[in-house]
Amino acid sequence: MRKLWKIKALDKAIRLYMLVKGNPLQTLPDLANIDARHVVIFSTTALGDFLFNSPAISAVRKRYPAAIITLVAHQKFSEFLKNGEDWDNLVFWNNKAITLPDMLKNLGKFPKPDLTLLLHSHEPYDYIAALLAGSKCIIKDNYVDHFNYRDKWLSKYLIDFRGHIIERKLSLVSCLGCDTSNIEMKMPLPVAEKSVNSSPVVGFQLGASTAERCWSPKNFASVAASLCSEHADLRIILIGGPDDKHRAETFLQHLPESLHAQVSDRVGNTSLPELTALLNNMDVLLTGDTGPLHIAVAIKTPTVGLFTTANPYATGPLQNPELHDIIHVVPDKNHQEHQHIMDVIQPSIVIEKISGRLAVIESPKH
Repeated sequence: MRKLWKIKALDKAIRLYMLVKGNPLQTLPDLANIDARHVVIFSTTALGDFLFNSPAISAVRKRYPAAIITLVAHQKFSEFLKNGEDWDNLVFWNNKAITLPDMLKNLGKFPKPDLTLLLHSHEPYDYIAALLAGSKCIIKDNYVDHFNYRDKWLSKYLIDFRGHIIERKLSLVSCLGCDTSNIEMKMPLPVAEKSVNSSPVVGFQLGASTAERCWSPKNFASVAASLCSEHADLRIILIGGPDDKHRAETFLQHLPESLHAQVSDRVGNTSLPELTALLNNMDVLLTGDTGPLHIAVAIKTPTVGLFTTANPYATGPLQNPELHDIIHVVPDKNHQEHQHIMDVIQPSIVIEKISGRLAVIESPKH
């Protein structure tokens, strides 16, 4: 646990606060029968984390149809989340201590929480926020087990869970009596019905949350050149965040200029709703373990996912496995000659998987 001295100091401050204001926490609550009139759910980290949380959030909504549900999320996802049907209120927080008072002020506009679910957020400030908001019951998904300074405030938490993150979140809320049978991720915005493209459309997600999850632009260009030689009418759409623009430039440098007309560069140039629409129109998406992969899975766009350091059994596609190909190569001593860890994945196997996906899509046309 990072900065133990700070956590000890904060814990002392919280205990003093409780002595003055009173402790709102219920002692050994009957979680399956809790009277949850106001539920606060924290999902303040990455886009993929929110989508992994969405089945559990939906299960909570169905468990408490009459409750007020407030979602605490990161401001950068405001447009993406604003029309979600599984919550009534949105409060934004960037996981920073300095913005905690403003977040608590906004939470204070609603009744005190009967139940707070910390699905994916930054501690210690997440459970401190729940305590200061007056929550009667706090349930948290812990990623570090057996830490008493935190656990003593929690009514329920997981210990040593092994499995997919979606299953992990559903397991956490099962104690509330939720139906946890539905593993499908749920989009918080409307998605158009898929249409058949007149020519194949392949998306390349060039970036990822960390450099170690990014496949090289040169490899992407090798795949593009091969696919274009097989499909003269192929369209390739490049996607990624603003920090990935250099990857798009490098990709085009490695791609023969004669093929540039078949490439649409949308890197750093889409909102999340626009990105969702692009992904929905693709026949297949080539991507590492990052947010657009999880959007594609949620909207049932076929994918070819590249995994080395990430574990596909925890963060890869869980629903609709027939739509997704996972290329998982674990680096070993024989791969030490590669400059980048993702280079252990060879373009040839990627070409094979995408070509197979395109063949399935094109076969009904003939």
